[in-house]
Amino acid sequence: MKCATSAIYQSPNIVFIMVDDMGWNDVSFHGSDQIITPNIDNLAYQSIILQQYYSEAICTPARTALLTGKYPMRLGMHGMPLFNSEDRGIPLTEKLLPSYLKDLGYTTHLVGKWHVGMSREQYLPTSRGYDTHYGMRGGFIDYYTYNKIETWPNGRQHFGLDLFDNDIPQDEEQRYIVDALTDRAVKIIRRHNSSCPLFLHVTHNAPHAGNDGAALQPPLYSSVRHRHIANSNRRLYAEVVSKVDQSVGEIVKALSDMNMLEDTIIIFASDNGAPTLGDFPNWGVNLPFRGKKNTPWEGGVRVPAFIWHTSFRPKVWTGLMHITDWMPTLIAAAGGTIDKEIDGVDQWQSMIRDAKSLRKEVLIAVEDSDRNVYAAYRAGDYKIVVGNVSGLNNGYYGENYMAIKSQTPEYFPLLQNCEVARVFEKIGIYLHRQEVMATRRATTIKPQGPVTNVTLCEPTPTRGCLYNILQDPSERRDLWEKANNIAVMLTSRLRSLWSMQQRRGPLVLSLDSDPVNFNYTWRPWINDRNGSDLNEVNTRHESIKSDGTFDKNSQTSDKKTYPKFNDRKINYKNITMATVVNCEGATVIRNFLCILRSVF
Repeated sequence: MKCATSAIYQSPNIVFIMVDDMGWNDVSFHGSDQIITPNIDNLAYQSIILQQYYSEAICTPARTALLTGKYPMRLGMHGMPLFNSEDRGIPLTEKLLPSYLKDLGYTTHLVGKWHVGMSREQYLPTSRGYDTHYGMRGGFIDYYTYNKIETWPNGRQHFGLDLFDNDIPQDEEQRYIVDALTDRAVKIIRRHNSSCPLFLHVTHNAPHAGNDGAALQPPLYSSVRHRHIANSNRRLYAEVVSKVDQSVGEIVKALSDMNMLEDTIIIFASDNGAPTLGDFPNWGVNLPFRGKKNTPWEGGVRVPAFIWHTSFRPKVWTGLMHITDWMPTLIAAAGGTIDKEIDGVDQWQSMIRDAKSLRKEVLIAVEDSDRNVYAAYRAGDYKIVVGNVSGLNNGYYGENYMAIKSQTPEYFPLLQNCEVARVFEKIGIYLHRQEVMATRRATTIKPQGPVTNVTLCEPTPTRGCLYNILQDPSERRDLWEKANNIAVMLTSRLRSLWSMQQRRGPLVLSLDSDPVNFNYTWRPWINDRNGSDLNEVNTRHESIKSDGTFDKNSQTSDKKTYPKFNDRKINYKNITMATVVNCEGATVIRNFLCILRSVF
C-alpha cells in the first residue's frame, strides 16, 4: 500500500474527535466557570478556534455533511435522523472522506458512532472506506448495556445490542462506553505503523442522553463532583462531559507516547447543539444562543470547534465555516484534491494564514416533513429563517441550569494540572495566564440581556425573520422590515437552494429489522450481496402517516419499492447560481416556496 503522497510531502496524521449533543456553553474555553474542560481547553488555546463554525441541526445530517462534503439535502439525508429500522443511508454513489484518505495512503479507523446507514452491509463503515470500526451503528446507546431502545411513532419498541468490533457483537463488553471507545482509540494509536499516515475518527456517543430509563449516565463507582452546580441534572451532565474531557487527554497522551503528536492534526467539534429539553434531553446548554438541537436557530447549529497542530499560531478565527468544509480542507492538508463539485470549501490556507474565509454563504437547515417546512440560510453577516417552526423550541433554554450554589473551582490551576498540559510541557508548549484569559474573552459571547419575557420573531408562511448574526448572535432583533431588500435577496438564493433538494420520501420502518430476529442484536436485515436491486427488497415494513399512525395497507411481506436516493441528476457546477422556481413544481419543492414567491 502506498503510504505517502510523494517523496517530498509526508501527509500528517489526522485525529478527528466528534462529540454528540454538546452545547456551546458546555466547554469552559467559551467562558463558563460551571463545567471545566481542562484538556479540551488546553488544546483549544493552542489551536485555531473556529468562532463561526456551523454544523447541522441533528445527528445524521451532520455526519453526512462531514463525510461527503455536500449539504445533506442533496442526498435525501437531511431532516430527522435515521431510525435503526430504516432502510436508508448515504447513497453508495458517494465517495466518503475516509476513501479519499485511503487513496492518499492513510490507514483509516472509526471508533464510535456511525448513524448514516446500517440496514445493509454496503452501508456499514468498513464498506465505506474505514479499515476498522469499533462502536455503534445507530443513533445512540445505553452507556452500560450498549442497547439501543427504538420507539416507533405508534409506541412499538425494539431493543437490542448495538456495539460491534467490525462485525462482532460485543456481548462481553463491561466498561463504561466512553472508556471502551477511548481504550480502542488509544490501542489503535499504539499499534499504528508509522510508515503510513493515520486517520483516526473518534465519534463519542457522549454527552448524548442514554435510554429513557436513565437519560443521564455518568460513570459508576465514583463520587459525583461539581458540587458548585445547583441543578442536580446539570451536575450529572457535567460528570459525563468531564469523562469526555478525560478521553481527549488520554488520546493526546497516547499520540505523545508514540512520538506522533507533533505530526498530527487534531480536530474537536460537536455534531450539533445540545437538546436542553424535549426529546432525549441531556441538560446541555447553548446559551447565549437561541434554540436547541433540531432547530434552525444558532443554538442548534453553531457549536464548539477547533483545529490543532503544533505548527499553528494560536488564534480565534472568525471566518465563516461549515461542517462540509472539513472534507476538502483535510484532503488539502493531506496533499490531495477533490475531483468533483461539492458544497464544502477548502479552508486550509485561510485558517493557517489567518486570512478571510473563502465561504460566503451557508445553507444552515432544510426541513420538509409533513409537520414542519422551514429553512435557514446565512450570507455574510445576515441570516434568514423562513417557513413553519411551530412546535419547535424557538426560545432560550437552560438559564436555570447555570445556577451556582458555591464557590467555583479556580480555573487556571485546573488547566495547568491536566494531561494535555503535561504533554505540552514536554514539547515546550506552556500556558500563559494573560494569553489564556485574553483568548477566553475573545471566544465568550455575552448574553444581550435576560432571556425571560422576550418577544421573539417566529417566521410564518408569509413572513420570515432576518438577523445580523455578527451584531446579534442571540437572534433577538428581527430586521425583516428594516432591511427588506436584504431579506428579498437572501430569500431568492434560499429558494434556489431549496429547489435542488432530494426529497426523502415517507418514513418506512421494517419489521424485519427487529433485533429479536438476531438474538437481540441490531444487524443488517437486508441481504442483497448477490446483485438484487438496492431499491427493491422483499421485506415486511410499515409506512408512517403524518399523524404518527401506521398505514395498515403497507404491512405485508410482498415486494416493496423503497425511496430511490440516486435517481435525480444534480448539476453541482451550478450550485452557486440562483435559479427560477416554478410553482407548478410543487410536488418537488412544496407549496412553501410558492408562498414565498408570492410575498416578494
